[in-house]
Amino acid sequence: MKRYSNHDYFDTSKPINRPLKDEQKAGGFRCSHCKQWAVINEFMGTANRNHCNICLWSKHVDHKKGDRMAECRGGMRPVALTFKHEGLNRVGEIMLVHICCSCNKISINRIAGDDDNMLILEIFDQSMALDASLRSDITRQGIYLLQQTDKGELHRQLFGSYSTS
Repeated sequence: MKRYSNHDYFDTSKPINRPLKDEQKAGGFRCSHCKQWAVINEFMGTANRNHCNICLWSKHVDHKKGDRMAECRGGMRPVALTFKHEGLNRVGEIMLVHICCSCNKISINRIAGDDDNMLILEIFDQSMALDASLRSDITRQGIYLLQQTDKGELHRQLFGSYSTS
C-alpha cells in the first residue's frame, strides 16, 4: 500500500502568501458604535463578520462585497430585516438591512449565530414603522422587507419554533 505525503496532495513548491486582514489578526474589532469587542472566528462562522454582534451596527467599508475600499467609513445603522433570496418559494436565512448614516448607502448582511436575537426582534418591530421614503428606497433596490406575516419564520430561524409571543 502506497503512503502519500502532503507533497503528493499539495503543491508545496510555492509559498502561500495570504495576507490576513488586521481584524482577523486581532481576532475581532472594536465596534465604532457601541465600542464593544466583536469576535471574528472562522470556527464560529464569523470569519467574514461585518457588523457588531452586540448592537448590530456595521461600518461602511465596502464598495463591493469584501473589498474594504470604501472611503466613507460611516456608521451603518440596522433598520430592517430581509431573507436571503433563495429562489422561487424558498425562504433563505435572515439578513440585516443597514443604511449608512453618512452617505445613505443601503446594504444587506447575513446575521451570525452570536448576534443578539432579542435585538434582531427589536429591529424587526421597529422596521414596521420605517419612514415611507426609506422603505421605498430599500424596495427599489429589490430588497424584500420582512412583514408581520414573516414573524413566524423569523422566530423559527432564531429560536427553532414558530412562537411569536
